[in-house]
Amino acid sequence: MRGATVYAQGQPIDLAIAMQAAEWLATLMSGATTPAETTAWQQWRQAHPDHERAWQHIESVSGGLRELDAQASRKALQPGRSSRSVSRRSSLRLLAWVSTIGLTGWFGARSAYAPDFARAALADLSTGVGERRELTLADGSRLHLNSGSAVNLRFTGTQRLLQLVRGEVFIATARETGRPHRPFLVETAHGQAQALGTRYSVRQAEGSTMVAVEEGAVRLMPRHGGARQVIRAGQGGGMTAQGVLPAHAVSPDIWAWRQGLLLADAMPLRDFLHELSRYRHGLLGCDDAVAGLRISGVFPLADLDAVLLSLPDSLPVDVRLRTRYWVHVEARQQR
Repeated sequence: MRGATVYAQGQPIDLAIAMQAAEWLATLMSGATTPAETTAWQQWRQAHPDHERAWQHIESVSGGLRELDAQASRKALQPGRSSRSVSRRSSLRLLAWVSTIGLTGWFGARSAYAPDFARAALADLSTGVGERRELTLADGSRLHLNSGSAVNLRFTGTQRLLQLVRGEVFIATARETGRPHRPFLVETAHGQAQALGTRYSVRQAEGSTMVAVEEGAVRLMPRHGGARQVIRAGQGGGMTAQGVLPAHAVSPDIWAWRQGLLLADAMPLRDFLHELSRYRHGLLGCDDAVAGLRISGVFPLADLDAVLLSLPDSLPVDVRLRTRYWVHVEARQQR
């Protein structure tokens, strides 16, 4: 969603700022806000006029949610229940809504991504942030869903179609033995990828679909026609809706997420944090001054907090936890 625009009080506003406002609302509704978080929230509002405009907008349209939270708090006062735990669960539910379709309602999103959030909520198969899933399809193919992914299955007598609504999947296609032969297709916003006896991954990004082939080959067919391209084992490629992108060699590290790992080989810190953000709720970013620092290693996706807190051990950076859901990496301060 990087670069997408939503609207607050009738005027365009950057999606990242809208997300920050939503994160602050979730924090303040948790019932466990610390003085430091309150100060950070006030400083954020004062840092830029768009911050204040986003806050005023989301606060003005969140009255119904606040009433639900108040009802939950009243129930929490009953014997045997914890007000802190109930209010925290309420704020987490709010955060979940924000992460799916909440922003489109609160900020009136006018981007191409808004429909995907709604479609993902209704998809046949999906995973949440930080969740991975593996299953066998009706034809015997194996499907792995990465974090924050959603698919629809459209198997008929003439084709095996998997619609990738968002995220990333890895597929080991089963051999088709019936008649007529049914091709295996993955459809995204940018076109279709046809398996040619294959083990491969498909990832739908903001403006393109990326494919990496472990075994066999995949034919890329852009949505609006043009040249097609076959990506072979050991290669990666991609397509936009208008055409194909150049093929290139890929490392098996690209599929490490299936084992719950992120492998980095001199990866720029900005790209590293962007990859981690796919597996963690909230906002995760860095200052431009440290964005180009390189990082290498094998990192467990199951303990991202530990990964983030270890960054100062290998890079000249400080990790700031502004809230539980807002982490920022900046240049190390002189002490």
